[in-house]
Amino acid sequence: MPAGSVKVTYANGGMAKWITPEAFPEELRAQRWWSGECTDERPRSASAAFDLKTSSSSLGHGFLCMSLVMNLVRGREAQAPTLGSKERSAQPADSDSDDLDAYIVSGAAGVNGSVIGRYRRIGEHNDRPKYRNAYGAIIYFDEHWKMNVRDDTLHWCYEVQEQGAQPPARAWTAYPFYGDSSSPGPTVVRAADVEVLAVSGVTGPGRAVNGRYVDVGICNGRPKYKNSSGAIIFFDGSWKMNDQDDTLAWRYAAKDSAAHHQPPVGAWAAHRFHGCDQLAAHVRACGVQGSVAK
Repeated sequence: MPAGSVKVTYANGGMAKWITPEAFPEELRAQRWWSGECTDERPRSASAAFDLKTSSSSLGHGFLCMSLVMNLVRGREAQAPTLGSKERSAQPADSDSDDLDAYIVSGAAGVNGSVIGRYRRIGEHNDRPKYRNAYGAIIYFDEHWKMNVRDDTLHWCYEVQEQGAQPPARAWTAYPFYGDSSSPGPTVVRAADVEVLAVSGVTGPGRAVNGRYVDVGICNGRPKYKNSSGAIIFFDGSWKMNDQDDTLAWRYAAKDSAAHHQPPVGAWAAHRFHGCDQLAAHVRACGVQGSVAK
């Protein structure tokens, strides 16, 4: 066998053949362009597409060939659409116009985690608004206001015995068949009453900073804010923003903001550690509460 040859196994290991270095350009290449229409046939990883084994006399050359093949497969997969991409792109934009009618549900330990989060209006049910969060839980009206962990209006987990035009902004109770009287219930508030800041425009690894923020306490004598993804806005010599709840690091900061008692609106610059080509984070005021520095 010529030096540098590699062994390729396929058909679930049932077949194999040796490829000589001269045949690499023809044999070790992506055979077709993967697309969203054939996602069930796409390899889960590069190793599922090619299982390369090298002879002991040509280990270095074989590893080089393996790297080339893996890069080919990764390149094809990176250009193909992924399952769910349409659903993600169809999410409502983060704008004031489509979020005037939204609610935030929170809860202590014992409350089903699926109902926690931000609910957007998605339509109507029984002549009342219907809302859904990112996990598929819903708030809807059926004789009184109800909440379920999934989009199913025949069952519910939490309720409030009220018939108003909007979901009651208060503590809800567990449905008797879901839990007993000691079971904790979630708390519902109008998003516009608690959300005071909105961030948009960030792409890439730090995109978790996008979204709407609520006041969660104090940090270094100034308010601290957090969004539903866990990203925070805080003060540490100047106003800063991080994509996780960690005040020892930051991704964006507002220039010349040391004297501001509230986060300033406008474009915040990215930390140079994350690259000079990073787009700015755009901060604006939202909701009916919160005095934000201009």
